[in-house]
Amino acid sequence: MHTTLVLTAIAATLISAAPLSKPLAARQFAGNSTTAGRPNPTYTQTELNNIKLALSAVDRLKYIQSLGDTDLYFKFDYSVGANANPVAGVGQGGQGDLSYVDNWPVLLGTGVSMSMGFMTPCKRSLVIGLPFPPILIHRAGGMNTPHTHNRATELLTIVQGNNVHTSFVQESGLTTPITTTLNQYQGAVLPMGSIHYEFNDNCEPAVFVAAFSNEDPGLSRTAQNFFVEDPDVVAADLGFPSYLTSDTIKNKLYPGIPKAFALGAQECLTRCGITYNATEAK
Repeated sequence: MHTTLVLTAIAATLISAAPLSKPLAARQFAGNSTTAGRPNPTYTQTELNNIKLALSAVDRLKYIQSLGDTDLYFKFDYSVGANANPVAGVGQGGQGDLSYVDNWPVLLGTGVSMSMGFMTPCKRSLVIGLPFPPILIHRAGGMNTPHTHNRATELLTIVQGNNVHTSFVQESGLTTPITTTLNQYQGAVLPMGSIHYEFNDNCEPAVFVAAFSNEDPGLSRTAQNFFVEDPDVVAADLGFPSYLTSDTIKNKLYPGIPKAFALGAQECLTRCGITYNATEAK
């Protein structure tokens, strides 16, 4: 029973595997994001090395200042259009734009970083065919799929939207999920190393801002980094289910797991009055 529940939950993340039907910047996110945003600057390896080797914060800031317009190098644009390849990932459920020491090196030595997440509202329905008994999955509000920050605690605040669920599991000895339901301007703490997620259980888009206690917080996607392991080890950890072979894990299940933001939860779809349409499950 436990294994079935685990697999069912993981299967729910697979609904983002289909290609996007529109450029991400054109999709329905929260806020009035009508502008494309200006691309954030890129840095050569030599520039990054010079920044990291500066002996003092003053030397480091002077060097960054010498690179050009301070309005470019000392400012980070979190808008969707300014981050074509966002560090925190992109999927049918939304996008996460993370500023950290590698893409905004002015953060070096500050001990902080930040991200903004844009989560879609409820969408249409979808059936996914898996090698074990078929599961009917309905597309719903965007979900920042379960993940861990290796080196930072996260303080997350909803700046637009309502009914956003968070949950985290800390470690052995405290495996009961600790959950919150957040409305606009409410926040939650997600401790360092915990497995956690954010889910927009609403008919409207949602936006969150997340601060981290490290300029290099790290990001490890739970399902993505579990199923990449030796498929025999994965099968053993799941209790050798008869319907999940090593070949299935390697060649069918793992390739379909989305990289980041997914869609999930049938209840959200029902609440928003969206009826399942079999012609959309293609």
